Amino acid sequence: MTPILILIGLIIALNCVPLLTKRRFPKAEKAVMRILVATTILFLIFTVFRFFGYNLKGNYTFQAISWSFLVSAILFFTLLKNTKKKLLTVLFLIPLVAWGVITFTTDRVVYEDKFDDQRNIVVTTGGFLACGENIHITQTKFGIFDKEVLHIDHLCLTGIDKIEISSDSKHLDFLIYHDGELDSENPYNYTLDREKY
Repeated sequence: MTPILILIGLIIALNCVPLLTKRRFPKAEKAVMRILVATTILFLIFTVFRFFGYNLKGNYTFQAISWSFLVSAILFFTLLKNTKKKLLTVLFLIPLVAWGVITFTTDRVVYEDKFDDQRNIVVTTGGFLACGENIHITQTKFGIFDKEVLHIDHLCLTGIDKIEISSDSKHLDFLIYHDGELDSENPYNYTLDREKY
């Protein structure tokens, strides 16, 4: 709760900056509004895609979109004069800014390797309440997305730096090398039925 209150206080403080300066920059305000609209739309679209398991290719693509949205929102808060329209926009942007900040701490790629010719195995950081890192098997879709095919989040392993995979007709066997902090078995052996995959 405290980080949310700090974030809201920071947004209120940034919105008070135009009260301190009497000068206005109409061209800069117009440019910031256009950039904010474009980055907000991109951020919303790709957030919805992520919700359905479609991540943009590249480790930093979504983070770049999130950063551009957050920077344009901060410029919007500090440059535009306070009006009713701005107040309504700020109320709309507060949850998006909070979600943008959260995306930097969760789902960061820490390990990626080829699973086979069509699929990759990706390890990402968990959320605030996760006990370890998440393992995903992804497949390329539509040229720019990695579609999540399999999600493993219950192993409670951290510091994963290598995964070896062997398979037969019925099972997939994962040998997961990790830092040994939360589980002493290293490499951790995880077997999955092919029917589930």
